[in-house]
Amino acid sequence: MASDLLGKMKMFTVFSEVPDDRLRQMARETTVLEVARHDMVWNEGDTPRLLYLIVAGRVKIIKHSETGKDVIIEIFGPRDAIGESDMLVGSTYSTAAVCLSHTTLLCVPRSQILDLLSTVPGMALRSLRGMARRQRMLTQKIKELAAGGVEYRIAHLLLKLADRIGEESPDADVMIPIVLSRQDIADLVGTTVETAIRVMSRWRKMDIVTNEKRGIVIRDRETLEDLAAGITSHV
Repeated sequence: MASDLLGKMKMFTVFSEVPDDRLRQMARETTVLEVARHDMVWNEGDTPRLLYLIVAGRVKIIKHSETGKDVIIEIFGPRDAIGESDMLVGSTYSTAAVCLSHTTLLCVPRSQILDLLSTVPGMALRSLRGMARRQRMLTQKIKELAAGGVEYRIAHLLLKLADRIGEESPDADVMIPIVLSRQDIADLVGTTVETAIRVMSRWRKMDIVTNEKRGIVIRDRETLEDLAAGITSHV
């Protein structure tokens, strides 16, 4: 079991500078967690005691607003670490994490990560770079929500997901392998579910995007790029 975990842990760049013997020791303290779709990994206000590493599946990070509406901050997938900022600070979680699909997670105790940061050269710098990257992503998201209309924001979202996790087919279509509800899309771009339904339905009729069992298929990337660039405001 420990050797199997060791192989999985080597998938994550956060451990790229950790010697095998130290990683093997940490694997003995690591557990595997299987979480069903729609179940929570943690809730806002929980105390972080683990670093979660996604082996398979997708997790959305959400923020509860004062109005009771959830805002999706980001979506993460295989080889991503989640919750590290709150885990390192030691405060309660400022967000919640919900699985978009059945998800397999490696759970590394916080004490093990803190020990690595103090004993492995370069580990702290790598962690800081990761947190800085997440901060840039959040800043970019705020800019996206403040700019353009709903079509602009949805087009930008789909293109970003396509670049990060898209799977290209022989006919040049791109599959985004996440099942996103219209409510998920609305939460991601800061609009109402009714507006998200109207936009996605219109794009489907125009064969710009289609829905399949595995996720969303981009069939006309050029039009989406025009929308994301502000060249076109209505379709």
